[in-house]
Amino acid sequence: MRFLLFLLLCIVGVVPGRAGTSEAAARIRTSYEEALEGWARKLALADPESQLNVWQNRPSSSDHGNLMWGEIRDSLNEAWSIEYSVWLLERAPVFAAAREEGQSSSRAGLIIQALQKFHLKSSAVGMLCLALTSQSDPAMLKVLEMVERENPHEEVQGQASLAIALLLKGLGDDPEIMTRRIEHLRRAIIKSHEVGVGDTTVSKLAMDEIFVIQNLTKGRTAPDAIGRDSTGEPFKLSMLKGKVIVLAFWHTSMRDAERGLGLLRKLHEQYGKRGVNLIGVTSDSREVLRNLRRNGTIPWRNLSDEDGRIHSQYRVKDLPLVYVLDAQRKIRYIGGPGSFVDLTVEGMLVED
Repeated sequence: MRFLLFLLLCIVGVVPGRAGTSEAAARIRTSYEEALEGWARKLALADPESQLNVWQNRPSSSDHGNLMWGEIRDSLNEAWSIEYSVWLLERAPVFAAAREEGQSSSRAGLIIQALQKFHLKSSAVGMLCLALTSQSDPAMLKVLEMVERENPHEEVQGQASLAIALLLKGLGDDPEIMTRRIEHLRRAIIKSHEVGVGDTTVSKLAMDEIFVIQNLTKGRTAPDAIGRDSTGEPFKLSMLKGKVIVLAFWHTSMRDAERGLGLLRKLHEQYGKRGVNLIGVTSDSREVLRNLRRNGTIPWRNLSDEDGRIHSQYRVKDLPLVYVLDAQRKIRYIGGPGSFVDLTVEGMLVED
């Protein structure tokens, strides 16, 4: 592993032991994005026999995250580090959530501390506020509220409002929290409606979140997703009436894909024989899905949503995302794969 990291350092032109620079950080980012694009092309073109090997050699977000952290960790007080802190949090959130040896805070925690100490009033921290929602650090909400209150730039205030609303989403759906979420979403729309976030805007994200609150919260009936599976057969959720469904949105190029799909594979193995239907939805092509299913990477049923229609129905913005649906297609859980999905499914099976 150390040799591979040293080799990556040489490839991207990073010299150990010297101060970080924005130019070196940019090279690390470009190196990872180019490697990921090349891997995705190989995966799409690989024959079934070689595809599993291609899949297992996906560029490591943690390796590149380690390189990026080495470049920015001693420069978190510098304005240029904000952009690359965003990249680290978005592309390697699990790596960012871990602590270095001898540190009392996670890497994300150190970024949060730098935001609070050095960048609280910067016009460039809006995207950092949104990127921090990939983490579960309890200090984050307080800092985001501070940005919303003290940053002098309305657009940043709006982005912080959106980030707060996204974090509150994980605290439950009681009326008080829902009211707070809607208040922050409205502030985001008013203050940052034209600010771009990837291929969308703050306003569109906030409006989608309001739609989710009104239509896709616990107890609501989930849309009847309709598509074609990897074999080309037509499929819709209503065909599974009376069955527990775990609807999982994912993509081969999503961040930490190995971990996300590993959790889904474990869920399929644990509950598939007990009548729970795991249905994947991805914008990957049916050809990619067929090959991955044939080599055992994704043994559950998957729908190819290349036109994004099902993703739009469910207002999916971040991957992986899981909906757990009961026998009447009522929503019981929304969030990432993992222990909360398992607990929800187990509870529903006990109810039956």
